[in-house]
Amino acid sequence: MIAVNQDPLGVQGRRVRDDGDLEVWSKPLADGSRAVILFNRGAATQTIAVDWTELGYPASLQAQVRDLWSKKTLGKMKGRFAAPVASHGVVMIRVSP
Repeated sequence: MIAVNQDPLGVQGRRVRDDGDLEVWSKPLADGSRAVILFNRGAATQTIAVDWTELGYPASLQAQVRDLWSKKTLGKMKGRFAAPVASHGVVMIRVSP
């Protein structure tokens, strides 16, 4: 988390989607990857997805996804990532081309 915050590119994160209680935020990083937050302000667990095109990547890209909270690599995924997000919870990932 600290590495994302202190990334040398120095670009702030921005909201890429607002679906009412569900939001997706993205921050470009110096190595070409993106830090992504899936945020659920709702009262129930919801599955939130992010398409690579929302992050500025092509839909055909196979990117490595790492869960930054659990410090686990989730593997390569093509075109998008989706995860259940608890009520008032956050999932934070790093997407690396």
